[in-house]
Amino acid sequence: MSVLPSSLPRTAPKTLTELYDCAIIGGGVSGLTLALQLAQAGRTVVLFEKETYPFHRVCGEYISMENYDFLCRIGVPLAEMNLPKMTRFTVSSPTGEALHHPLDIGGLGITRYELDQLLARLAVQHGATIQEGTKVTDVVFANEQLTITVAGGATYRARTACGAWGKHANLDSKLKRSFLESSRQGRQFVAVKYHLQVPDFPRDLVEMHNFKDGYCGLSPVPGGLTNCSYISDVRNLRAHGNSVAEMERQVLMQNPLLRPYLQEAQRAGKPPIVISQITFRERSTVETHVLLLGDAAGTIAPLAGNGMSMGMNASFLLYGLLLDYLDGRISRPELEQQYTQAWRRLLLLRITAGRLIHQFFGRPALTTLAIRFLKRIPGLTNQVLKLTHGKSY
Repeated sequence: MSVLPSSLPRTAPKTLTELYDCAIIGGGVSGLTLALQLAQAGRTVVLFEKETYPFHRVCGEYISMENYDFLCRIGVPLAEMNLPKMTRFTVSSPTGEALHHPLDIGGLGITRYELDQLLARLAVQHGATIQEGTKVTDVVFANEQLTITVAGGATYRARTACGAWGKHANLDSKLKRSFLESSRQGRQFVAVKYHLQVPDFPRDLVEMHNFKDGYCGLSPVPGGLTNCSYISDVRNLRAHGNSVAEMERQVLMQNPLLRPYLQEAQRAGKPPIVISQITFRERSTVETHVLLLGDAAGTIAPLAGNGMSMGMNASFLLYGLLLDYLDGRISRPELEQQYTQAWRRLLLLRITAGRLIHQFFGRPALTTLAIRFLKRIPGLTNQVLKLTHGKSY
């Protein structure tokens, strides 16, 4: 059963001179769940999203079960949605050496096309203002408030501002974020996502297949479809004339377990979505008084247990601290310091573990050795999976 609404209710923005409690830049799952929580608490919140719902995003579309109770509490009817639940995991090396293992905590498959629109609708129903098709061009802090400027020149004012704009945005440069300079010197990656029609793909299985300098995830989503999303060193794409199709033929299909999916399965829906200039450098959680969450706070490697879950977890953490600040229980410096410390306690280990594992994946010899080693010690595989998943909250 799909709960995708036919359209997103429109909310007229407040007068541009009115002061919001919070402005959120970016309408992915971290920004939307934060907006929804604040709206449910009776706070005035405006969220800016440069696209128009519903739309697809580059994403593995896997939500760890650690988020189940949280999503139900804020009104997402997961029990009614007939979502595939994954409890098994397969990982393979570029040569096809495979490890099969239980996925104890498990996860649900849901498309971002459906989930993001649903969260946006819930936020609007609780009083949030959502400005779709609106690109933020600047954020300035002065006199204990933030002024947000959007394309066209309109401005909005808020007591607090949160950045949930994802892996890379024009605002990173505008805020002169320190990670940008080192990122230009380091490895860069490209990510690709589309849906496949694989009639016999199990609804309880996640697969992760390595290829040279990259890896591809396959997991079920509603509608009998399989999400296919992969990340590759950008050099693979450049070496094949910047052609995604040619890169898949010459690089991804060298993995014998991945090849049948890419060769034989039909693609469903729109052409592949591609994003580039992805890096995994460490980032800050606060920039010029803008509180950051999701990939904007620290690009989350797909192997970190999934960015959707971690982004929502951070929104729950930030929500409580924002209420403390808005109610006058803590100061702005305390808000920023406590959020930074709490974010690091909650997520830094998972992000770091994901980055470390990411260094192994995509390297044929290392990946093969790691898989052979883990096959002999199942308990160690359990520990690795625990490092990349969190607890219910």
